Amino acid sequence: MMRRASILVAAVALILLAGAVSQPAAADVSFGFFYSNLSPYGTWAVSAHHGRVWQPYLYEAGWNPYYDGHWVYTDFGWTWVSDYRWGAIPYHYGTWALDPYLGWVWIPGYVWAPSWVVFSSGPDYIGWAPVPPRFVVGAPIGFRDIGHDHFVIVPARSFLAPRVRSYIVPRATARTVLAKTRIVNNITVQNNVVVNRGPDPRSIEKVSGKRIRPEPIDRVKRIAPDGRFDMNDVRADRNDRGAGGPRATSPEPVRASESARRPAPPSARRPAPPSDPQAQRGQVQTDQRGQVQSDQSQRGQVQSEQQQAKPGKTAKKPAAKPPASEKPAKPPKPPGKPG
Repeated sequence: MMRRASILVAAVALILLAGAVSQPAAADVSFGFFYSNLSPYGTWAVSAHHGRVWQPYLYEAGWNPYYDGHWVYTDFGWTWVSDYRWGAIPYHYGTWALDPYLGWVWIPGYVWAPSWVVFSSGPDYIGWAPVPPRFVVGAPIGFRDIGHDHFVIVPARSFLAPRVRSYIVPRATARTVLAKTRIVNNITVQNNVVVNRGPDPRSIEKVSGKRIRPEPIDRVKRIAPDGRFDMNDVRADRNDRGAGGPRATSPEPVRASESARRPAPPSARRPAPPSDPQAQRGQVQTDQRGQVQSDQSQRGQVQSEQQQAKPGKTAKKPAAKPPASEKPAKPPKPPGKPG
């Protein structure tokens, strides 16, 4: 009898252990997690307005974070699916802001949402813009809180396009079009999860001619950091809450020594990631060709000065060596192989 009891206890222990191993731990959404996952695709900087921020390498003048992707209506409302491989974090945690010095940057936040955007909707057009950095779920919001240049606007019939970039209203007319819409802020908390109901799906069905049925959120790709949607990972009570509800962002504190080191503006930075060997090789070749042209120009200048110094058929004098400041510099050594 004792032997049977011990065997039974051992079997139960094995079953419990197997269950514990088979259940993955909830994703630890922290600044360290964001830093390690986004660093290969962009640069971390310190903003005077928003603290620690991240900017993708692909950033350039005229870029908007919501150009490349599409909308899917899920059981959690309107969900943005980015075309970028790094899009699972910056489009479902935190928000984007247009920094006056850096341009578009992402500000970390620790509450998941299908989309941290506010919509503007009219009979013919639909627009959307990232919520302000201080946004708290449940707080009122209007055009006075969001710059007109933050909005991406498309014809309502093209709202469900697989790539909205092809249908974006030009900036020259965007402000006029936006004036004919109204703000739609349907970000709420349901069953302890942030949802964004946005514009009424029935009105979009009428203008687009497409039937809209909620897609199960766990079937949508690129919306969870680890590629797998888990309800335990997106509960709003696991992370920061503001005075009235979950907060979109939680700026990271910055040391005084870091705040003094402001990065160069985007126009002065090279956005190519260091892990791109093709970009590095191209840069080295460009530098070397430019150096050769500089060498040739300097040699031509020395020869011209020598010829001007010869009056008629006077004896040739050895040309003076140019000072060290005029000597052609050696071509730069190519960078080492990327890690």
